[in-house]
Amino acid sequence: MLHKTQGISLRYIRYKDSAIIAKIFTESFGLQGFVVHGIRSSKSKTSLGLFQALSLVDLVQYHDEKKELHRLQEIKQATPLQTIPFNPAKTAMALFASELISKVVKDGQPNEALFHLIRNWTLSLDKADQNFENEHIKLSWHLLSPLGIVPEHWEEIFPSSLRPKDFKIAEVAPLFSSFSNENELVKMPNRLRQYSLDMILFYMSQHFEGMGQIQSLDVLRTVFR
Repeated sequence: MLHKTQGISLRYIRYKDSAIIAKIFTESFGLQGFVVHGIRSSKSKTSLGLFQALSLVDLVQYHDEKKELHRLQEIKQATPLQTIPFNPAKTAMALFASELISKVVKDGQPNEALFHLIRNWTLSLDKADQNFENEHIKLSWHLLSPLGIVPEHWEEIFPSSLRPKDFKIAEVAPLFSSFSNENELVKMPNRLRQYSLDMILFYMSQHFEGMGQIQSLDVLRTVFR
């Protein structure tokens, strides 16, 4: 059966001679895998750019709950991204976000709140012209709620056994509280930025078995060191 839905492209891998297997987080069906044949052929009318990290797309798909890989009848750009594909720092954030989402979201489980959170974050990042260096931490923090793993207290994310000697939890609490205010500028020193993200990812890894390492994190840290 054919269905229309919005989607957020996450990543793709080459498959056979001219095909790809793409991961797309859809509004209607959650995270799904698609086989797209012939797209790497010179005759293809569909751009590979539609499957790059955080591309916002509209698609018409065949959906069968019994299948792990689905087929597309049509895919097109929904809202063109103006800066993310061309700004190295934003591109690094997009790759990080796409990889993280792929690791913590299970296939085939719709989550509209999560979908719209990621879509709105993508649009916000695309529009930002300065002071966006903490946006990946902001996204990671906000993912906890729709994923259903909000901590009851700070100790769960920043356990005392893993805190650096010069770390003060009083430095962190106001920063994360301010993330809820979209108009408030959040400033964070680099050491705190890296440590906070490490702890959020560690916390996530305790809830999602097999999450593993985020490979794109090294690129992100190179950009923002």
